Amino acid sequence: MQYTGNVNRFLWYFLIPILIIFYISYVLWSDKNYINRPVYEAVKNKQQALKNLDHIDGVILGGSNAWWGISAKSLSFYSDMTWANLAIPAEGYTDKNYESFLLETLSHKKRQDISIVIYSASTLVRNDFMKRKKVNTNLYGKNQISYKPQRSLASNVKDLMGLTSYRPYPVENKYGDFGFADYPCGTFKANPHNPREYLNENHLFTWTSEQLDRISYLFPNATIFIYIPNGFNEQIIEKNDHLREALITKLQDLLVIRESNETDAVHLLSQEPYQSSDLMCADDWHANNEGRAWHTEELYQLIDHQLQLNK
Repeated sequence: MQYTGNVNRFLWYFLIPILIIFYISYVLWSDKNYINRPVYEAVKNKQQALKNLDHIDGVILGGSNAWWGISAKSLSFYSDMTWANLAIPAEGYTDKNYESFLLETLSHKKRQDISIVIYSASTLVRNDFMKRKKVNTNLYGKNQISYKPQRSLASNVKDLMGLTSYRPYPVENKYGDFGFADYPCGTFKANPHNPREYLNENHLFTWTSEQLDRISYLFPNATIFIYIPNGFNEQIIEKNDHLREALITKLQDLLVIRESNETDAVHLLSQEPYQSSDLMCADDWHANNEGRAWHTEELYQLIDHQLQLNK
């Protein structure tokens, strides 16, 4: 009995307190030292690259689908305008983060001079609009401190031993395009059981109002194009094309109502799906270099056609 009592005292008065102190210390250390290096360097490198553009006529907004899939350099060539690709991973994780990124990256004068905004709205095709409002992640992919560490102890030990490496997201040029030359895409892997999802129609009015108000505030002199992105859908079992069509119809109706209230016209464009897995960078949502070339040319034709109609 005395032996059992000594063991219990050892556990309660020595071992358990030490483990608690260690865990709290590790959580604090993890929060202080954690960096999501691929995202952090992608954002910083993009901001640095775009400093080389003295003047910008058009910008591309969005997440990784738009960064991988649209070339600002090619749009500049096609249109005889200067474009910048301001798409970043996960659109900054929250709308507030993304707005801060845009304000920090472009001066007030540059934003005033921008005449066209292409918003490739991944939230329309992910149904995560409301979730983004609850996320406690900063612009660089770091979560707000909580009872859970940023990374597991095992992952940090592997880092210290030099057993892990990260895959950077390179920036290709001064236009902010993704650098495929330094990012081998690998073999395409189909995921047929991952259905296409679309923003719930009950949230569409709020989404439209918030996004267009934000874009109009940031780029007050720009013509706005909302661009609904797409992927390679051939292998997907639940393509849910009817949901996409319903979304387009509902969104178009909202834009017409908005224009009737004496606000500037906002144009709606929808990307065609990629026609081959040969155009994809390992998954069914991100283009490779060839897919980007095809996608960018298609986008330019859609923009040019709409602008011709407005003349």
